[in-house]
Amino acid sequence: MTPEFSRRSALKGAGGAALSGLLLAFFHGTAHADDASDAILSPSDFAGLRQKWVDQITGRRTIVAGDSDFVKALATLDKKARTAIDLLDHSAGRSTVFSDLSLAKNADLVTTHTRLATLATAWATPGSAHYADKGLLAAIRAGLADANSLCYNETKEEQGNWWSWEIGTPKALADTMVLLHAELTVAERTAYCAAIDHFVPDPWQQFPPQRGKITSVGANRVDLCQAIIIRSLVDDNPEKLTHAVAGLSDVWQYVSSGNGFFTDGSFIQHSTTPYTGSYGVVLLTGLSKLFALLGGTGAEVADPSREILFNTVEGSFAPFMVAGAMADSVRGRSISREANTGFDLGASTIESILLLARAVDPLAAGRWRSLCQAWIAKNSHAAILADASVPRTALIKELFAMELKPTDLPRGHYLFPAMDRTMHHNQGWTLSTAMASNRIAWYECGNGENNRGYHTGSGMTYIYDADLAQYDDAYWATANYSRLPGITVDTTPLPDKAEGEWGAATPANEWTGSAAYGEVAAVGEHLIGPGGTGLRARKSWFVSQDVMVCLGADIRTASASVIETVVDHRNLHSGSNAMRTAAGTISATIGSQEVLTGDRWVHLEGFGGYIVLDAAPLHVLREQREGSWSEVNAKGSTARKTRNYATLYFTHGQGAEAASYAYLVAPGASADRTSALSGQSFHTVLRNDEVAQAVRFKKEKTTAATFWRPGAVGDLAVSGPACVVIKEVGDRLSIAVSDPTQAAPMLSLRLRTKRSYRIVEGQGASLIQEPDGFITLAVETAGRAGVSMQFELSAEE
Repeated sequence: MTPEFSRRSALKGAGGAALSGLLLAFFHGTAHADDASDAILSPSDFAGLRQKWVDQITGRRTIVAGDSDFVKALATLDKKARTAIDLLDHSAGRSTVFSDLSLAKNADLVTTHTRLATLATAWATPGSAHYADKGLLAAIRAGLADANSLCYNETKEEQGNWWSWEIGTPKALADTMVLLHAELTVAERTAYCAAIDHFVPDPWQQFPPQRGKITSVGANRVDLCQAIIIRSLVDDNPEKLTHAVAGLSDVWQYVSSGNGFFTDGSFIQHSTTPYTGSYGVVLLTGLSKLFALLGGTGAEVADPSREILFNTVEGSFAPFMVAGAMADSVRGRSISREANTGFDLGASTIESILLLARAVDPLAAGRWRSLCQAWIAKNSHAAILADASVPRTALIKELFAMELKPTDLPRGHYLFPAMDRTMHHNQGWTLSTAMASNRIAWYECGNGENNRGYHTGSGMTYIYDADLAQYDDAYWATANYSRLPGITVDTTPLPDKAEGEWGAATPANEWTGSAAYGEVAAVGEHLIGPGGTGLRARKSWFVSQDVMVCLGADIRTASASVIETVVDHRNLHSGSNAMRTAAGTISATIGSQEVLTGDRWVHLEGFGGYIVLDAAPLHVLREQREGSWSEVNAKGSTARKTRNYATLYFTHGQGAEAASYAYLVAPGASADRTSALSGQSFHTVLRNDEVAQAVRFKKEKTTAATFWRPGAVGDLAVSGPACVVIKEVGDRLSIAVSDPTQAAPMLSLRLRTKRSYRIVEGQGASLIQEPDGFITLAVETAGRAGVSMQFELSAEE
């Protein structure tokens, strides 16, 4: 199921047409954001906006005295404030505000202002132990004054990371000024506003002049505009307010390349990195807060095109939510952050969706809230109210009080060809596939983060199941980055930052793409390995209702190193989960390694089954791995972590001789079910070479294939590279096809049949009935950007 399909019809009972009409009715009569400058805002309007922002930051109007959840939320706030207070530098003539931070370091400059904002929040929150504390107020004002005079002022120039000066610091500083507005003198407010104006003269741009101004986009644009919108409330500045509000609309307009949202649901930041789960969450968080702040005022975000933003909730964000966590495949370099887990970003996504739900029609709001309810209910690993802020606590309690039925997205496939990602949601497990292409980088690193993530785009297969801590329990601090699940890899050791920083390099591959129909998807990646080793491989994943068949062909390298394909690299935490084969039990001893030549299946307790579909020996390794977050992130802790792993992999030898692999993974399968699946009665590999890879799924009556060039599989022939899924039941022939190159104007499928057919559903294709028992479906693929197109054919009477 593609995101495009899911937005329009997946949530049955609230169809796309109805939603579209409701949204259009909702927007009728509103002005475009660019017209916001026509609004006249009085001093009382600005005062009202300041109070709304304080309400939003503190949640002060929602607190229920004595309620245990709010008591915990206030305790969390107090703990953060107490930590910051204890670190204040009280020395005379101090050169810093906090004893553990240096204002000479731009990252510490941000942390300084973030802590001051936390202290201001505690001071302004009724029920906090620090509420209206005069001594704390004096300390905050002194901290602001010293940070301004020593570092952040209109005479200084940026050094190091631009983000610290233009986003991190001004956002925190603006919040603090609004929280303490009545307690600050005019001179104080003027000085701090001047500092922000110096570093952010226009939120539509970023970088200092000496570096070269560029247009801000995506999450960076939202952050910059938020900083200026809140800063404008400090001195009642309508020009800055309206200009910043007008700058928001650009971030949700669909793009066809570069940064932003694509019509297929993809979200790209830094031009080559799938970033729905990190920068995308930042964007959604910022916009939801600003919609809530400005709604119903003269500065309301009133651009009718904001319907596009609302579509992204179900089309871009929801598919990547797994039991309350944001999938790692779209988190970029943030996977290396110890304190920024998938569950943290998932909680932020839920909070943002609930806040944004107040801006849409009741039908959409109801669906969104039911989605959030489902994610929270399924999350047995990281309770959303644990260490929650007061505002988040209020939103979640409000949701619970509605007593809605939890309703997750429909099961099936969600394809994102613009960013080379797929999601398959099934009963009890989810598969997320991460790939690279000539559009999408292998990975992103930068700022000392994720320097070893070079293989995460080499076909990594994340399988989420009942073990919700699989990727959340020190996985990225302890995993073997050269044996990630699903990847094919040249074992030549690569240096940190291989292929450079910020996703600057992309592989010059032939194509990466996908197609899906019903329960079956065909996904392919022409892999060119990172690091210049010369690794090449043709990798495909065929996902059915309950299994995935993984095929690899034409595998070769230019180095002298061994090539491996990793079936799984499973985090067992501190366990020693039993592993069985047809011949018996595999040793549970840490460090044991076996090479299975006769046994064709392995069952891992607590996960499911693995089945070898060819004659290749399967290596099974148990190991205890050790590492620290500081090894993968410059800001990570140095504490050593140890985790047990079960790793299954094939070796393909060395050199340029083409190799292949074929295996199946059955999450949730019992040992008996795994043994049964090892037969060929359920699925058949039809082809696995440099021309095509294909599988026949018997139960689904479906054939799925990836064609690397013109060729044939059984009765099907194609004119060029393609991903194809075909299902024939009775007098119906269902076809899903995509042009994975995203460059061909036309694609032809020629199929031997015993019947005559006509197209009854689907646009952009013509059907030719040939006299020799063949039909040819000519599909117009120009402008479809790799999207899976579906056609229904009915047999002629």
